[in-house]
Amino acid sequence: MTAPVDMTVPIRSVAIAQWLRPTHPDLAAVEIGRRHRLAGGVGSPLVERVEVTPVGSGGLRARFEVVAKRASSAEVVALREIAAIPGADALPELIDAGTDEFGPWVVMPFYPGSTMPWDAEAPEAVFASLARLHFRHLGSAGSLPADLPRVDETYCRRALTDFAPSWLRKSQRKDPHPMHDRALSLLNRWSDDERIYAGLDVLPATLLHGDAYGLNVVVAHEKSLPPRLIDWGGARVGPIMLDVAMSAERSSAGFSAYLRAWEDVAGCPFDPWQAEAGHAWARAISNAMFVGAVAERFSPTHAEEMLDQAEAALHRFGRLLAGHSPGRP
Repeated sequence: MTAPVDMTVPIRSVAIAQWLRPTHPDLAAVEIGRRHRLAGGVGSPLVERVEVTPVGSGGLRARFEVVAKRASSAEVVALREIAAIPGADALPELIDAGTDEFGPWVVMPFYPGSTMPWDAEAPEAVFASLARLHFRHLGSAGSLPADLPRVDETYCRRALTDFAPSWLRKSQRKDPHPMHDRALSLLNRWSDDERIYAGLDVLPATLLHGDAYGLNVVVAHEKSLPPRLIDWGGARVGPIMLDVAMSAERSSAGFSAYLRAWEDVAGCPFDPWQAEAGHAWARAISNAMFVGAVAERFSPTHAEEMLDQAEAALHRFGRLLAGHSPGRP
């Protein structure tokens, strides 16, 4: 029998010490303790919670936990990029990262708390942090590393003709519902809809989390601590509102928090046309993309609501696009 492959992520004491020293100036040593397996994300074969103990020069000990994760190269790039964004408290810290024979890996703090329901709107702090992230990389999307996937025509077409239909057919086999045929028909039409691809030309691109919804938000048990937007395995470069429209309506507190934070960091308001058109396009493509996954994981009824929203959003984007002057930002 072949021995199991040891894919554990290395925990380097030097990196842990560097992370801890600002709060433990008398740090003399770092002890690495037990590992506890966690449920990994879709793209991660291994995620562990690891105990680390800083030992002070006087022998005083404390206990912390970190997350060691087998990551994608896109996740490593994204976590390195967000580390330099001031005031974005809801974004996770990066303690260490590297690559070995099994691929890229990251080590981050463990944030105790609970994830939100999948369809819940994230806290305002998450949207404020995303605004700071998006503004920082606005206009520099082309210079971001090639390891980050791009939301381009190929990406959108595959989402509509492959990714979403595969989930729909899986759901249909498990729980047949009229929604499945309707969804497959709409996705087929939308894959050739000029409005889908026009959005890529008129909406500004930036660095995205790529999957900013409830299950990727950890709300701390201690109310004084900020929520954290975790699991950056879906990081990519694409239109700004893809990170916002997935869980926030334009009338929501989260959307308002995003606009306030943008104005704070940019020194001017977010362009109203870009906000409305970007949200409409992003709601249409994200709902279409994930309608199958929602049908399979939750229910066809929830998926049908997403289809209704996608149809309405794409129609709204078409109207906004028709009235858009090419000279406008």
